[in-house]
Amino acid sequence: MVDPIGSVIDYLVEPLIMTVGRGVLKLFGVRRPHEIAALFAGIGFWALVAILVWAAVLGW
Repeated sequence: MVDPIGSVIDYLVEPLIMTVGRGVLKLFGVRRPHEIAALFAGIGFWALVAILVWAAVLGW
């Protein structure tokens, strides 16, 4: 039986986090980043975006 929540997470993590993380690391000169590095870079990028949106909404 297929785990629906796990498949949705796998389906969203690859395009939303891993791809963005690879792009961010390529901006810093890493040609072929490891999957874990891409994952953390993607999470860091989206965390920064969330903080900036939160600050813009509050009017800082």
